[in-house]
Amino acid sequence: MTAPAPRILYTDLDGTLLGKGGSPFRTATGDFTFDGARALGLCHQRGVELAFVSGRSIAMLQEDARLLGATNYVGEAGCVVARDSGRTILRNCGPFGNVEGLSVFDEIAATGAPDLLLANYSGMLTYHLPWSQSHVYSHLMRGHINTADADALLEKSGHGELRVVDNGVIEDRGYGMDVRELHAYHVIPRQAGKGSAIRLHLQMSGLTRDDAFACGDSAQDLEMAGEVGMLYLMSNAISNGLRESEIARNHENVVIVGAPMVEGFLLAVRRALGVEA
Repeated sequence: MTAPAPRILYTDLDGTLLGKGGSPFRTATGDFTFDGARALGLCHQRGVELAFVSGRSIAMLQEDARLLGATNYVGEAGCVVARDSGRTILRNCGPFGNVEGLSVFDEIAATGAPDLLLANYSGMLTYHLPWSQSHVYSHLMRGHINTADADALLEKSGHGELRVVDNGVIEDRGYGMDVRELHAYHVIPRQAGKGSAIRLHLQMSGLTRDDAFACGDSAQDLEMAGEVGMLYLMSNAISNGLRESEIARNHENVVIVGAPMVEGFLLAVRRALGVEA
């Protein structure tokens, strides 16, 4: 039986649709490219809706969506879902977000968990300023830590309602941290995440996982695999610490494409839509 034609693409931004410096017109090495625009054009021609799934805040994604022609987006690593250009916004934070006068960010801060992480990983973890200042539903940090160890620390300290997710490698723009490579991390409610946010958005849209495919590049992006027909990872996912053998063993619907970032994004879209190069 022929698989149904995709109707929606859920895509990460940095390191996936966007290249060096967060630009849709730069490759991983900084060369100019139209590959991202070509991929979005193919989606438009085939009637495939575009939805961003990013660690960026809703305020940032509103502008990204306006510039790139999307009307739906998932922000803050899956903590919030926006439809119809932000006219409808839904939290995806489990029990968080129900205290009058407090944002989810404030609730998380009040638990003491972010301070615990910063103290335990002194020199290896810090807030990802200035971008973290616009976050309302999660705590955005940068550095290099083991998220499994961080989650174990949270659980042991009575903060099991929270978790730390790795949203991929970020460029070192002179931050001065003595770490091997910089990653973006989000401290989020345990029930939040890119996977559960996509599930919520599909339900709201009257679609199923067979209608959807996704593109990403990070460990957290692997959560999307359980909610879509196919997940395509850019080749830079391997440099982000993901092991190809483990991915193949644990995920039947995940493909690693043969190029990084925006170039890989075009390859993924062509493959998903059955378009010859």
